[in-house]
Amino acid sequence: MVLRLSSQWREWCGDGQYPTFVNVNPAQIAEIWDYCFVLDFIEFEDDPVVRTVGDRLQGYLPAPVRNCQLPDVPANSLIEQAAPYYQEILDRGVPISRGGEFVKYDGMKVLYRSTILPMSDDGITVSGLLGAANCREVPNG
Repeated sequence: MVLRLSSQWREWCGDGQYPTFVNVNPAQIAEIWDYCFVLDFIEFEDDPVVRTVGDRLQGYLPAPVRNCQLPDVPANSLIEQAAPYYQEILDRGVPISRGGEFVKYDGMKVLYRSTILPMSDDGITVSGLLGAANCREVPNG
């Protein structure tokens, strides 16, 4: 999933530095879209707002997070693990993928992989981020 979304991001970029959200067609990435999230920085530079959360990704959260600021996302959730390095993406201006493990809010151990991709409204300045995360729950032990 991470590689497919990164490849699609490069295609959306075309000749530009960053793709715009207008380029994003959820139907084009239907198998990935349910695992995606969008972080909005317009007027929320220090604490981005989660604007979109795919249905499958929402299933790994104890409460809805659409329109929540990132610090308000529930602790020990997949988005909390997938998104904390957003500032590094803003500073470097490049996509970054990470993975790891954590214990979810319900006590289940989770292995995850995520990617966050810089997006732009004008093709030059990063105005938001498109992310995706998937995971696998494993028995504790």
